[in-house]
Amino acid sequence: MKTSLWQTFALELDARRPGFALGPWFTMNAMLALDGELDADRLASAFGELQRRHDVLNAGASLELVSESALHVPVPADAPVRLQLSGDHLTLHLHHLVSDPATLWLALSELAALYSGEELPPAVQFADYIRDEAAQLDRTASPASDWWRSRVTDAKVCPQPSPAASAVSPSAGSPFAYRSDLLSPLEVSRVEQLTREHRSTPLVTLLAALSAAMNPGDGDTLVFNTLFSKRDRPAWQRVLGPCIVPSVLAVPRSTGSLAADVPAMRDAVVGCSRYARFPILSVEVPARTPFFEYVPQQWPGAYSFGPVKAEVVGAAGPKDTGLADALAIRVRPTTDGVLTGHFSGDGTDWTEPLVSSLTGGFRAYLLG
Repeated sequence: MKTSLWQTFALELDARRPGFALGPWFTMNAMLALDGELDADRLASAFGELQRRHDVLNAGASLELVSESALHVPVPADAPVRLQLSGDHLTLHLHHLVSDPATLWLALSELAALYSGEELPPAVQFADYIRDEAAQLDRTASPASDWWRSRVTDAKVCPQPSPAASAVSPSAGSPFAYRSDLLSPLEVSRVEQLTREHRSTPLVTLLAALSAAMNPGDGDTLVFNTLFSKRDRPAWQRVLGPCIVPSVLAVPRSTGSLAADVPAMRDAVVGCSRYARFPILSVEVPARTPFFEYVPQQWPGAYSFGPVKAEVVGAAGPKDTGLADALAIRVRPTTDGVLTGHFSGDGTDWTEPLVSSLTGGFRAYLLG
């Protein structure tokens, strides 16, 4: 079977950094708390049927009964699905080559329905998504190529803060990976209000703040690597598989004013998303371009496994294994309303002290 744009990108990424995308920690994970006891045989049967329904998950995996549940569990790329039951917790682990966040919730929804004896419509297969993606790529290749080449001409890799501005030396440091709270719930509410006032989205507002904190030069276009969800057709709303596209965010220099920055930033994000299916490796992006992703909190409500209710109490993406290279920033709200960031890098250019300085500028732009 052909691979999707995301799968092709992940395989090429692994070729450059072996073990990054094919390793057992490149996973999507969800943990459910149960308010009753599930029948293990019935659950195992439903799990087998779920795999038979979806070619992308058909690994012949069996339900695992374990003594303790864990949110991060290794999953081999050639056996990309694990389901574990531990007392009052149920966990699903999928390799990222065959899943995205939506796949987790769709798979659990179907699993609950199958356990409950519900009849489900025929499944749409990920192979159909791949064929449609390839057809869209062929149809839009010329305008997409023209748009990207005009957008990234003279683009700059996101610059470090100057030592004078940050009082931090930019010399190379050690690899790092850490989480940090960026905004309190009250501050998040304030930023959400600003976003509504400017008729924008959280992604646009946060990008404006990040680009301002990076203090680019006049006229610069900044470039970030990113991912766009592409469940953009009714048929793909319920397909299991990674309906995501690797792309770049080519965003304009911030002026330091949210009112002025948001319209230009919004137009840039819309354009990048529209032409995201143009292969990222065909775009001449500056070396060591940072990765940025805003991950909204979209956990579903409770699932019903017959009379047993299952509530999502944890979700996680790939575990950091020290194979990151350029700066990566993932920003997401938590269940208690805090905006948190996950930062990682090899310390070659963006060091941990420089990133700390960056977060200070990010806060100052939003709250100053």
